[in-house]
Amino acid sequence: MKRETKVIVKAAEAGGEILRKYFGQDLKVVQKSFPSDVYTKADIESETAILNILTRELAGFNIFSEETGEIKKNSDFALIIDPLDGSNNFVLGIPNFSSTIGLLYKDEIIASVVYDPIQKKTYYAEKGEGAYCNKKKIKVNKISKWEESTVAYITHYTVNRKPHRTIIDRIENKKVKRVLRNWSPALDFCMLASGKVEVVINNYSEIYDHIAGKLIAQEAGARITDFEGKNEKNNMNSIFIASNGTGLHQSAVKLF
Repeated sequence: MKRETKVIVKAAEAGGEILRKYFGQDLKVVQKSFPSDVYTKADIESETAILNILTRELAGFNIFSEETGEIKKNSDFALIIDPLDGSNNFVLGIPNFSSTIGLLYKDEIIASVVYDPIQKKTYYAEKGEGAYCNKKKIKVNKISKWEESTVAYITHYTVNRKPHRTIIDRIENKKVKRVLRNWSPALDFCMLASGKVEVVINNYSEIYDHIAGKLIAQEAGARITDFEGKNEKNNMNSIFIASNGTGLHQSAVKLF
């Protein structure tokens, strides 16, 4: 594991432990732009713990974090941080959330970590080096039948709901085992990487919601394309299909 990856793992775990400390407490909830867009002091303190490590140990890198925003350092390297992916789950007492960090070189994601503090699972990947959970290598599964498949569907809370209902209906018409709306994109990609789900459809989300999990899934063997089935030009696309790479992928493309 490269030094930079060790640092982002350390930082994500530090942020995640703050989340674990506060989980289940009755915290004041602050609305940002929409009723679904919220934060608590757990988000802020998690981000502070993460930034304390990153600004000290990777001092020259640009930073883009959900709560703080952008810190420019004139670098080709950028750290994309979500101190609490799954804020609504956290507030509701649903133990499905994580702290995430992605390391970009220009427009390419080269290392990432997703830390699940409730299960104490640290998912991480480096470009070209595979994906891991708690230091054990993980891989996508080879299920190829819709009726044996679980599909995670991700979209942003600002989008028009009607067309998304149509897409979900089309997925369900495939007689899939389950369609998931988990409110925590990073962990959806980690489930794909671990062989727990077969398809993740990301129909727009913020970069800090998906960038870390996207690399982990890809390094675990996932196939990732746009909705037309074309390979991405870079990692900055926020509308894409990730799958276990079986015939399910091309069939998923035909849903759109």
